[in-house]
Amino acid sequence: MNKQPATMTTLKSGGSTAMNNWVGLLVAITLAMVAGVLNWQYLERKTNEIEMISFLAIAEGVTLKEGDVFKDHHFAELNVPFNNSKSLEQSAVYFRDLDTVVGMSVVRPYRSGDVILRQELKAPPLELNLQPGEVVMWVPVSQNTLVSSLITPGDMVSFDVPKPGTMSPFRRPRVLEEVPDQQVAEPTEWNLDGIEEVEIINQGSIETIGPFRVVSVGSRLGSTKVARASGQKMGQSNTLGIAIKRVGKGFDLNSEELRKRVYSPGFKHAGVILHNPQDVKKKK
Repeated sequence: MNKQPATMTTLKSGGSTAMNNWVGLLVAITLAMVAGVLNWQYLERKTNEIEMISFLAIAEGVTLKEGDVFKDHHFAELNVPFNNSKSLEQSAVYFRDLDTVVGMSVVRPYRSGDVILRQELKAPPLELNLQPGEVVMWVPVSQNTLVSSLITPGDMVSFDVPKPGTMSPFRRPRVLEEVPDQQVAEPTEWNLDGIEEVEIINQGSIETIGPFRVVSVGSRLGSTKVARASGQKMGQSNTLGIAIKRVGKGFDLNSEELRKRVYSPGFKHAGVILHNPQDVKKKK
């Protein structure tokens, strides 16, 4: 019986070992790649779960010099994890306050990525922030149901207003005043049952109309913090200025309806509902 040479057996054994090593290496690489993908997905999910705070920063490719005027397109949103935002909260401008900065003069040079700091905003806006086709309507509101310092131009609000009332007859006892005998004249009409009819207004239910963009809170055109920094006096206000849109010779439906209520006889003031900025973004 012929025996296989030792050299041939050694080669086969070596080839098998090399193949096993390659298979093992390939498996290890595959497992490493799978682990990397899973780890990346886990980190991405955790990153999305981290609460972020948005601050106002200069957009990419934008440079501003002293004396320029801030425009909408000059800014970008800088998202910072909530846990790392404590230092910025005391000095930086929130992205939601963008409308209060637009129109202000630049007091120092800015480059892409620079964060807007409140102490650099020396003056509030000098003009109402209106878009083409918009005009301002002032709505009286109740100081008892509104904290005006919490509303900033650029916020979205709706108004609670009463629906128009209806007139209806009402019978009530006649009130007779006592007068001296010599002043009593001969009556031309007699109401023997002592009842008189008057007309009263039946108040309708409350209706919510909106939303509208706030452009002024009393005489304040910016945030309370910007107003304080500029030395502007603060105080409660009972009037909100809102932007309403022109449509032909009239206004859009919401604006027309609100105007009818505000200018109707007997109207005193409206209730105010402040919208969540995130909800307004979703609707857009």
